[in-house]
Amino acid sequence: MTQPPPESTCVLSGGFSHTGSRLSHTLRMEAKPKELRTNMAAVFPKPKELYEYKHPGILYTVCPDPSARRIFAGSFDYGVYVFDLDSEKKEASGRWASHDNYVSCIAGIPGDDKPTLISGSFDRHLVWWDTDTGKPTRTHEAHAGWVRALANFPDGERFASVGDDMRLKIWEVKSGREILSVCGHNAETPQGHVNALYQVAVSPDGRYLATADRTAVVRVWDAERGKIVQSFEVPILYTYDPKHRKRSIGGIRSMAFSPDGKVLATGGISTVQNVDGLESPPYVELWDWQAPKRLVASKVDKEKGFVHGLVFHPSGRWLIGAGGGGKDGFLLFYDLENLDSIASSEKPELPLQSHNAGAQYQDAKLSADGSELYLPDYHSLEVWSLGRYEEF
Repeated sequence: MTQPPPESTCVLSGGFSHTGSRLSHTLRMEAKPKELRTNMAAVFPKPKELYEYKHPGILYTVCPDPSARRIFAGSFDYGVYVFDLDSEKKEASGRWASHDNYVSCIAGIPGDDKPTLISGSFDRHLVWWDTDTGKPTRTHEAHAGWVRALANFPDGERFASVGDDMRLKIWEVKSGREILSVCGHNAETPQGHVNALYQVAVSPDGRYLATADRTAVVRVWDAERGKIVQSFEVPILYTYDPKHRKRSIGGIRSMAFSPDGKVLATGGISTVQNVDGLESPPYVELWDWQAPKRLVASKVDKEKGFVHGLVFHPSGRWLIGAGGGGKDGFLLFYDLENLDSIASSEKPELPLQSHNAGAQYQDAKLSADGSELYLPDYHSLEVWSLGRYEEF
């Protein structure tokens, strides 16, 4: 098996959440601030790595189990791995097999009796899993191309998928029925190359979906009607080299709605000087998507690589980013307390705390209470403590 090229790395928009916390078991490293741009009013979590689960290859995506202290992760070796957070052994407790290619995304939906886990893969298929037995219960060829991302609706009855066929689809969880299939992005880049649909996110009220592609175009959809209600672009997240390689890189690799649904965060890598490398700074923009209006932009010059994961803290106080791509990775913490006043200032800049890390993170998910952060990377799954919000 070969590792996919950097521009094919996928991240997840939807997933399980769960409650609970855990005391430290083993400490591999405690991140120290590498960059801190803040003011006296800014408040940040206190990230500390609790423990690490070793893995022989790349983990692309993670999903906490709401019914138990478990984490599900999609791997480069076509498997879905199960990690027991209460086990003394810091290794996977199971591997579920059904896909024929990289498991790129996972979505989980809580149920009356037990949750449903759904995985997407570069093999074009979606697989429904019995979370008790680890056996597949349903398989669909969902897209005419790689399945890139999944996102579940808050009603627990539907989820969305996007793929390299440039289609957004909505599915029923229980029946597996396809409810909606629409296309609103160009199939080709402006230079005539193949486009890709990287991301999908669902608003907290379930009324809207956002999709984002390789050329850094965002579409916001009415979830019931399947109609585009807003569009905007983040051009700095797309690079094309017309001279040396005639190749594009970048795109929106991470995206999330704020807890109140008013702000849409997008992340990736800023303009790349060498399309064969990932040595440009990570980049994040926050948008009032209904206007549409860019609120703030952040290029983190002291770090390198893609922002592969973006997640809002459930309190709404922080936006957390994770990624990598150069020699190492990073965690980003933005304080959103004064977002409105900062966005209206002459030089809008959010207070930021940046942590350098030895891992290249591929995704980021939080526990339901926001006290734990789950990070898959090239050789492990890391679990970090952020502390409880009421402590700050």
